[in-house]
Amino acid sequence: MLKILDIKELPDDKEYIQVPWDSYFIDKKVTKYLDNSDSKIVADVEKTSLINNETIHGKFSDMPIGIGCLSEGCKTLLCINHAIKTGTINQHIFNITACGGNAVEYLATVMTADIDVYACIEHEDLGVFDNVHVEIDGEIFTDAINASTRLIELQGA
Repeated sequence: MLKILDIKELPDDKEYIQVPWDSYFIDKKVTKYLDNSDSKIVADVEKTSLINNETIHGKFSDMPIGIGCLSEGCKTLLCINHAIKTGTINQHIFNITACGGNAVEYLATVMTADIDVYACIEHEDLGVFDNVHVEIDGEIFTDAINASTRLIELQGA
């Protein structure tokens, strides 16, 4: 389940990853450990493909470009996926503010189907999708619109 925490009240027992690309992605050398699950994230979220661990097909042309050209949301998901694969996901809270609706939807419907991921977000728009379980402030939502409404209430408080 995607568990969204209030950014003003983050627990001390987890490491807060504020900008996943600048900290976690580079420090953990995520690209060394890319596998089929990461290829699926890139294909589903970015609508492109990995050529190797450092290069992707350009989204708007077939030219190879660096993996750093992926969207911040996709790179955030790759960081979260790395933490899932290494069994360290419960040690972190990932800031998913850079994730657009497509990345949040993938995170909330695919990546967190069988595992809890702790996150915070600095805006209220999660996108528009159903058939998901998102927990915000102890309350479970099954659609992104009602979850977004709850985020607005929390962040306005």
